[in-house]
Amino acid sequence: MSRKTFTSFAEIDQELEILALEKQLQLIKLRQTGGRALSALSPGNLLLDSLGSAGSYLRSSGTLQKFVIMLIARKFLK
Repeated sequence: MSRKTFTSFAEIDQELEILALEKQLQLIKLRQTGGRALSALSPGNLLLDSLGSAGSYLRSSGTLQKFVIMLIARKFLK
């Protein structure tokens, strides 16, 4: 990172504000990535991933159809 030279306190304040906003953006992106990782590791998604092509079909299907398949899968996994 190159060194910046500032000619006024206003420029320093502006740069600090920009850096604070960039930090907030990075934190938001990190939270979103963590949320996606948790979602991918949920039991339902793991089950759909293990089903291969049938899982991708179910993933694109409707909510009711997914619900019924999950109920059936729970019965077999117990």
